[in-house]
Amino acid sequence: MVISTRCFALFAATLFTSWALAQQPRAPTLEERVTALEASIATLDTRLERERTHDGDNAGQTDLALSGRVQALERNLERLTTDMQRVERMAEVAARAANAAQRTAEQAARDALR
Repeated sequence: MVISTRCFALFAATLFTSWALAQQPRAPTLEERVTALEASIATLDTRLERERTHDGDNAGQTDLALSGRVQALERNLERLTTDMQRVERMAEVAARAANAAQRTAEQAARDALR
């Protein structure tokens, strides 16, 4: 009985000690600290980039860049319009040729029936 009481007391003490140790905050590992630092740097970099692109002292440079992009888009649009007109003309020519071939085929079929 004495041995079981001692074992129970030892078990209870061990359980209490492990519970107490589990409740203590642990220091972050090096890997966790590096991950947190990388996240902070990424956030800071995003903030700096947003601030750099924000309209401010270099608004003229931003306007110039946007103007260049708009001009490039306008040139592309003109090129696409020209290409579309060419494709439409080719489609009209193909439709006329198909109509002419159909008339010729119909005429040949009528001539064959005579």
